[in-house]
Amino acid sequence: MKIEIELPDWADERNIYVFAGIELAAIKTVQENKFRIKDIRCNSCGVCCTKLNLKTHFFPIVDNKCIHLIKEPGTEDKWRCRLGIHRPFLCSFWPEDRIGDLPEFCCITYK
Repeated sequence: MKIEIELPDWADERNIYVFAGIELAAIKTVQENKFRIKDIRCNSCGVCCTKLNLKTHFFPIVDNKCIHLIKEPGTEDKWRCRLGIHRPFLCSFWPEDRIGDLPEFCCITYK
């Protein structure tokens, strides 16, 4: 899919996020001069929501896991957020998405 839009000049000084539903599809940071397009999507392993600590997360944490993370019905290894489309913006990407260093456990890649 190709999308062309013209943004105002002030947007050049901001991070720009493109979402497909609640999933980040592309990102352009102030430090970069091009968009990084998500090449491999999230596989819903849930690891990013199970390696949390109380100092950095805004929802209650139980056993290092966000209380909103639930098993996908009928699966053994898939997870989902019970907040669905109401999940907060910051939960839609690992903070390192902004700088390009995703954790080793993550399957997401950008090109």
